[in-house]
Amino acid sequence: MAEDLSHPGARELMLAEALAQVPGYASGEPTIETARLPGGRLNRSYAVRTPAGRFVLRLNPGTDAWLAADRSVERELHRIAAVAGLAPRIVHADERDRWLITEFVAGRLWTEAEFARPDCLARLGDTLHRLHALAAPRAGRFDLLAALDGYARRIQSAEEAAGGALADYLQEAGEAWRISGAADRPAAVLHHDLHGSNLIDGERGLVLIDWECAAVSDPLLDVACVLSYYDGARPHADVLMEHAGLDSVTSLQLAAGVWLFDLHTLFWYRERRLRLAPTQAEIEAERRLAVRVGRRLRKAP
Repeated sequence: MAEDLSHPGARELMLAEALAQVPGYASGEPTIETARLPGGRLNRSYAVRTPAGRFVLRLNPGTDAWLAADRSVERELHRIAAVAGLAPRIVHADERDRWLITEFVAGRLWTEAEFARPDCLARLGDTLHRLHALAAPRAGRFDLLAALDGYARRIQSAEEAAGGALADYLQEAGEAWRISGAADRPAAVLHHDLHGSNLIDGERGLVLIDWECAAVSDPLLDVACVLSYYDGARPHADVLMEHAGLDSVTSLQLAAGVWLFDLHTLFWYRERRLRLAPTQAEIEAERRLAVRVGRRLRKAP
């Protein structure tokens, strides 16, 4: 359920209610520290230190229509990854999905520099291999082509003139899915948003945070996500693929997977700006994706 956090009073009330669920928290206790964490246009995250330990509290005004209609999928896949040591432990999840409290993981976030280093990509590939080897639940099964069709319908309802181009993209997407070989690979638990701000490099290795985009689908999409986000990773794609257990994937299959991820992100940007005013950075990102996606479309027979 979406919550209106635009009013400071509403934010303060929700924050107070959520903080009460943090282990060891007591309002007014001078030893307790609470600090707003950077990032997030919709969610608001806080680092909280209490006598019981260090935690991260995320307030959720609502889902962002990326992959799932609610956060139940995020919670289940996050918990599965946490048991395997790949994600922080969930301490408390609000039954109305208004907040999520996890343990705090100490470490540093990755930057673009790490994604351009073969040794770092090898470590990330090993982490993804472990993640994709976990038993995938029935929840969270993600049909990429159906998701693209849903985005296209919502975009066309607001931009009727876009219908022809959207139909061409959807036709190409079906062919790209076939070329990628996705149907021949077992579905796996995916993080699906492998931005550096979601990778913590700490004492226990790489830990993946922010599981909002998690899904059960083709494991190649996690590799495609990295290559879509970071051009510097592309020259070392073979290293990432080998360590992720996907070394049998051909260059043509990989290119199709990356194009599909690009298209999905492009559609997300286009649908999102129908609901939220985009930032300049988001406008520029959408333009870059449109160019990349359009190149493959123009090459289609």
